[in-house]
Amino acid sequence: MNPKHTNPTRKDRTAYAPYNFIPLPEAVVLAETPLPSQDKYHNDRYTGYLECTLETKSPVYTRTALNPDFFRRWAGDVQRMMRNPSARDTYAQFFHLDDIQRPVIPGSSLRGMVRALVEIAGYGKVKWVTQTPLIFRAVGDPTSLGAYYRAYFMHEDKPKYFTPKVRAGYMRHIRGEWFIQPAKIIQNTTFARIRRKDIPKNLPRWHSSKNAQRIWVRLGDYAYQKVRGGFIHVRYCPVLEAVSQPTQGYQESVLAISGKMNKKQREAVIFPPDETAELLPLTDEQIFLYREQITQEQQRLLGKDGVLRDYQPVFYLIENGKVVFFGHTWLFRLPYDRTPLDIVPESLRDDTLIDLAESIFGSIPNQRRKSGWSGRVFFTDAVCEPNQSSVWYSDVVTPPKILSSPKPTTFQHYLTQQEPDPVDSGKHTRDGRIKWELRLDHYASPPPHPTTLRGHKLYWHKGAIPDFAEPEPVNWQQDTQHTQIKPVRPGVRFRFRVYFENLSEVELGALLWVLDLPEKHYHKIGMGKPLGLGSVEIRSRLILTDRQARYQHLFAEEGWATAEHEENDLDRFKETFEHYVLQRMDKSERGTAQRLADVKRIQRLLIMLKWPGPDPEHTRYMKLSEFRNRPVLPDPLAVAGNHLRSTAPKKRESTQPKSHPSDKPLLTAGDTISATIMGEWKKGEVKVKLPGGEKGKLKISKKKFQSLQTDEVKVKIVGQKGSYYKVELVE
Repeated sequence: MNPKHTNPTRKDRTAYAPYNFIPLPEAVVLAETPLPSQDKYHNDRYTGYLECTLETKSPVYTRTALNPDFFRRWAGDVQRMMRNPSARDTYAQFFHLDDIQRPVIPGSSLRGMVRALVEIAGYGKVKWVTQTPLIFRAVGDPTSLGAYYRAYFMHEDKPKYFTPKVRAGYMRHIRGEWFIQPAKIIQNTTFARIRRKDIPKNLPRWHSSKNAQRIWVRLGDYAYQKVRGGFIHVRYCPVLEAVSQPTQGYQESVLAISGKMNKKQREAVIFPPDETAELLPLTDEQIFLYREQITQEQQRLLGKDGVLRDYQPVFYLIENGKVVFFGHTWLFRLPYDRTPLDIVPESLRDDTLIDLAESIFGSIPNQRRKSGWSGRVFFTDAVCEPNQSSVWYSDVVTPPKILSSPKPTTFQHYLTQQEPDPVDSGKHTRDGRIKWELRLDHYASPPPHPTTLRGHKLYWHKGAIPDFAEPEPVNWQQDTQHTQIKPVRPGVRFRFRVYFENLSEVELGALLWVLDLPEKHYHKIGMGKPLGLGSVEIRSRLILTDRQARYQHLFAEEGWATAEHEENDLDRFKETFEHYVLQRMDKSERGTAQRLADVKRIQRLLIMLKWPGPDPEHTRYMKLSEFRNRPVLPDPLAVAGNHLRSTAPKKRESTQPKSHPSDKPLLTAGDTISATIMGEWKKGEVKVKLPGGEKGKLKISKKKFQSLQTDEVKVKIVGQKGSYYKVELVE
């Protein structure tokens, strides 16, 4: 069986997101075979079309197609385009054909939306998963991934004493290929560290590097140095003194600035290139992966290509004589050992299998299956119906909030987690408290437990008028992240058709099941889905064509004979599809279910499609600070069941004027708030920090103190003594 996800039980371990996942199936449900030949109409199959109406339930937006002249002028520099008001407004228009005031939803978008749902409801293969390794960095990560990452970069010689494995060198670009030229080895290391305050001014530039300068340094001994306040010791060579020009007794080196960070005190000094050392080749894949992870901060520091510049200082790891990876800091991002596709069960990504989605929508040849076939469904564009009052959400274009959804590297969301809550590490602090640890599963090998992808990603509905617009004015001359859109308003009607040929009753049932959803269950389409845009209701009429009758009487009527009739019993086809899938899905997954809606996996799908969605507070973006301890995303049923609650304490509003401090306490007896334990247990109490920075003393037994699983506790104010509040634990 596939690894199963466990929901967190504690609110401080619970994550929020505008998306969620439909779990992977236990087994693929295969299509009916053989597939029909595509050179004729089959009498035992269905041909016709679905007449569909689409009504927007929230604002909907699909970006316009760019004409060739506009594309030639602006596509190479989107930021420059966004600084031009006219170009920016043109870029924001809704997709349309001839009439800019008549919006159109492309048939390709409709097709993709429907196919994705057929793959889920039809228990299809899981093949649209990247085979490119993801990149990660976990310097201070509190989970098992952090321990894995740190072990990659440093060898623990003895408890809390470490020697770095990373080396320093220089990028070389020779005849179109990339290499690393190692730096000279001095005192068993290739680089030293200098305090920022000791860096001289007016240092000469190093080649064409933006962040590196020549420097001359007097070195201390390569030995263990205290870091993190003496909590651990790391072996490195300290710079005792530095100057800006060649000086007797000083080692020529290269200062490599790695960027500003909170509390950062030192920078790296790399020793000169070792001209006698063999160049270390880099693979095309490594260069591709490096380019993929270049951030905006790195571009500002290093340039748009990061460290891909001749003679650029660089750090790297090496195993068996080959470079593992490289970066501009000595604790750089690494590629995971496994790709996301690697952790999908092989039985769900077998290229030789044909599922219902492939049988309906077609397939291209692959390495294991040399032939492909055309799809048997065809989507027209959805065109806005005429004679509606103004269809636009606003007469002016709107900048939406920045879409900053976590990426698949956020493994606590994207991978199944079996232990989302802290577990007893078996170790204790000096005062006897249990040391708790997080054993989260990740892409590295091996993670704590067997894991796989959470499943198909869908976005929650957020009501008819979601809070999607950027509340603050945008400075387009400097901004690099915002865009502009012109969505249609809720209540706008579109019409489109889905033509089909030679579908079986099961295949037509699959199409109807995902298009004609139950009451108050809506689709999502277009841009801005994380912000609540894109909710649409689709209703379908089924028109069947008797092809034989049509061609027997093609000219018997005025105009062309259609031989069409409307089929009103859509449920018959849906039930045939449900029965087919239920009979072929994994028995352990089906259980006693007689309908797809009784299967837990499909219940998660339906709850994601249900209107108007959970409380938006439960499906919001998290703040960056909330990701620090990697809280885990519950499944859709838990979210919809209101199991998510905000962990942040509400700020108490003071009635005192802000400009005049008051002698009266801002907290009063009886208030219940969150607090953070700040010290060790002593004489029946422990010190705590309250949300506003106030100090408190918590009365607690030693046994209860040792059993606490987190430093975050809920307390009640019982009084005040001097500068301390007296508090008691709230169970």
